[in-house]
Amino acid sequence: MKVAVMTGGGDSPGMNAFIRAVVRSCLNLKPSTSVWGVIDGWRGLVDGNFRKLTKKDTAGIAHQGGTILGTLRVPELKEDKDMQEACAFNLHDNFFDYLFLCGGNGSLAAANVINNIIKSKGLRTKILVAPGSIDNDVCNNYGYSIGFYSAIDKSLEMLEWIRDTASAHRRVYIIESMGRDSGYLAFFAGVATGAEHIILPNDEVNYEELVNLISERDRDTRIIVAEGYPKTADEIRRILEEIFARRNIKHEIRHVDMGYFQRGGKAAVKDILTASWLGYVMVKDAFNGVDSAFYICYHPGEEPTRLPLDVAADSSKTTHLNIPDNLKEFEEALR
Repeated sequence: MKVAVMTGGGDSPGMNAFIRAVVRSCLNLKPSTSVWGVIDGWRGLVDGNFRKLTKKDTAGIAHQGGTILGTLRVPELKEDKDMQEACAFNLHDNFFDYLFLCGGNGSLAAANVINNIIKSKGLRTKILVAPGSIDNDVCNNYGYSIGFYSAIDKSLEMLEWIRDTASAHRRVYIIESMGRDSGYLAFFAGVATGAEHIILPNDEVNYEELVNLISERDRDTRIIVAEGYPKTADEIRRILEEIFARRNIKHEIRHVDMGYFQRGGKAAVKDILTASWLGYVMVKDAFNGVDSAFYICYHPGEEPTRLPLDVAADSSKTTHLNIPDNLKEFEEALR
């Protein structure tokens, strides 16, 4: 059997653990397997850029952030039929029986399109996909994305640093979080650090009440803003400063963007174990001839949910972006 492993979309901690799991599981369970890495993600698949991988290539990488294979986005792939067919035929013409992919919702959608081309043209390759995203916005009705808990860890560390300075100077900090249209990263990070207020993408914020909270807090206030919220940090700052001036409140407001710091650095143990578990299960299924599918779970060691790619790619059926009410009540109880 000949297989390829690939990382796509935005990098997330745990992708290297997934690569390691696929390579080692293949070569340890069936040493005759030929394992190749797709270099630079979707760009590499379009161009047919593959490199053979050995167990030595994956030594010591499980905890590392980023991805040793690289990941370059190709936005035009979404509409370019020639590029889509090039991906399908590059897999077929290089005799790959399976492609193991770890990526976000864009990669899942692309995998579904390419899988449909493969089926319609009678090509050989099957595609198995695992979620890799710090945003937790890939089929999260069925589990957590690889990289999500690592990003929470990074966020928690930064938020505690900000607390020190905010408290020392009696400042208000508006802190931007990644997450795209999902509020999960901002929400979980805020709960973990005990942030004074979390603004989620669909929130209707009562800024007068928020200023009341700031006044009662007195010493320091950290306001975490999810990426999907329509107002910018500068707009929020101007609103607060106008209310401060009207109510003669003297707090200084600063702005911090956690941004790409949330994505980098070493992977959390949970992400390493989940990525390793999913990679192993996917390899075992491939050896049994499983059809193309998407794999996800909540915890390492539990039986993953397997979804057909077309079902997984339909976010209206598989993904929720809003924080459930019971979690919001949980957060309010901890304030």
